[in-house]
Amino acid sequence: MAENLINKKILALHFSRSAPRYEMNVGLQREIAYQLAEWAFPPTVRENLDTPRMLEIGCGTGLLSAFLLERISCETLVALDLSGGMLEQACLNLRQNSPQVRLVLADGEQLPLSEGAFDLVASSTTFQWFNDLEHALAGIRRVLRPGGRLVFATLVRGTFRELKQAYRAAAGRLGIRLAASRFGPALPGAREITDMLARLGFSAPDVKEQTKLEYFPTARHFLRSIKARGANNPNFRPMSLSVEKALLERMMDFYDERFRVDGLTFATYQVVFIQAQRGDER
Repeated sequence: MAENLINKKILALHFSRSAPRYEMNVGLQREIAYQLAEWAFPPTVRENLDTPRMLEIGCGTGLLSAFLLERISCETLVALDLSGGMLEQACLNLRQNSPQVRLVLADGEQLPLSEGAFDLVASSTTFQWFNDLEHALAGIRRVLRPGGRLVFATLVRGTFRELKQAYRAAAGRLGIRLAASRFGPALPGAREITDMLARLGFSAPDVKEQTKLEYFPTARHFLRSIKARGANNPNFRPMSLSVEKALLERMMDFYDERFRVDGLTFATYQVVFIQAQRGDER
């Protein structure tokens, strides 16, 4: 439904505001980007690569781009992001020693790039922000040359399961009905994504799924961390101040009681790593 579509203007604003402090709050995102680069480009693959034309979608401050540049000698790397603030940080982090980097302000769902322009498209923890992932993947296929590679990591169904359960439990105790937009659009599963890739003409996807946990002193610290990295829900529409306050307090109490181990509150990230190749024909 349209009401569940991610508001990209607000999303870009959230990330731009968080950009100067982003890398102080994204240990797990850095880990995923590093793992993606290591998995997709082991030494045996690097030895056989020419100097590819690369595109990163949702580059943020340049974490994945930096990992890729450490491993691959590329002809050019286009780093694209929806957030101007993130691109400013990426410029500081990447441009000084990487003259082949070009920064582009654009929505990864509407790529303003030429057909067949890239040998490689990469992305880490960005696709979960797309309103129509299959449409976005079709756009990525368009800008890849035949035989080009797509490598990405994204969050899938099961991510933040504790937060959703805690909110629903708190709402039930208060007799509140939560709007569907409270949690944003539903995330797909890994099988749904690989089915999309097959329909679009990508061949033989290699898939790895992992469950990762992030730990915090309390649920309140977890929520602050989400906001600090700009990943708070852009579709959030609060109820009255008194209702929101009561709901939040009940939710955090339930969260800390139910989802805690060794004195720390945890949050689940369900991550899928995928690499696939564009076939010559659709």
